Amino acid sequence: MKTTDKPNFQEFHIEGVKHIGPADALECLKNNEAVMIDVREEEELEIDSIPLENVINHPMSVIMDRLAQISRDLNIILMCPGGVRSSKVANLMNIQGYPNVASLDGGFKLWKSMGLPYESILPAGGCSGSCSSCKPGTCC
Repeated sequence: MKTTDKPNFQEFHIEGVKHIGPADALECLKNNEAVMIDVREEEELEIDSIPLENVINHPMSVIMDRLAQISRDLNIILMCPGGVRSSKVANLMNIQGYPNVASLDGGFKLWKSMGLPYESILPAGGCSGSCSSCKPGTCC
């Protein structure tokens, strides 16, 4: 897994957390070299998601309860909207002894803007915060 020590596409960073760019993450997923853990909450997944087999959801709110279900032998890519939550969970997993963890640099927003695979209930281009299902800071 091709990672960097600091993010290239987001400002938020925690020392010791590795980052992976969206294109490199997609390559790892397509080659079955990694799993992606989406740490967004259930209501966020109802709006849009990544339709790949090796993308699973463990919301940040319950990830501590689910760590025993996640193998330490995997290459793990963590994903959230902008890279903040995924960086925090990557830091947590590093502390818990997971050796191959990276946060998706730029998060799901950058993934979508690069035209990488995703499914959404929103019209193309997003809702610009005007739809009733949006919460401040969660839409495009």
